Amino acid sequence: MPAGATLDAIDKRILERLQIDARLPMPTLAEEVGLSAPACYRRVRRLRDLGKIVREVAVVSPRTLGWPLSMLVLISLEREGARTADNLMRELEAEPEVIEAWQITGEHDFAARIVARDMEGYDALTRRLFVQNEHVKTFTTLVIFRQTKKPSRIPIAPEGD
Repeated sequence: MPAGATLDAIDKRILERLQIDARLPMPTLAEEVGLSAPACYRRVRRLRDLGKIVREVAVVSPRTLGWPLSMLVLISLEREGARTADNLMRELEAEPEVIEAWQITGEHDFAARIVARDMEGYDALTRRLFVQNEHVKTFTTLVIFRQTKKPSRIPIAPEGD
């Protein structure tokens, strides 16, 4: 771990609060965590530089932008060589409709969250990404019909962990 990468209690409070509201004004955040605004700003900048804060984004409902269908797709490769996996990762990263993807363990090699405007669009995407890919053995589509929990913050581990 790089020097200065250890998180103390104040860093954890900053991260917890920013996960709730990343637009919180620095003076307000500083007051909530017990720091001056300049000291708090330095800590937030350090957390960004260390990669502890990956990015700050607005989470938008896919339906708002015309993507009413959402699927989880489980992908199995014919042979799980490093080059094959790397190629599929690049292909998944390049597709705007693939909004999240993970290399996983178990029966499948990858999982991806995909949005689509309609089933015809999803079919075209799967043909391009999976059906025509000689390295993909199988893929299973799980259509999401209701989101039961929205993306949420990462729990802060209790002190001593």
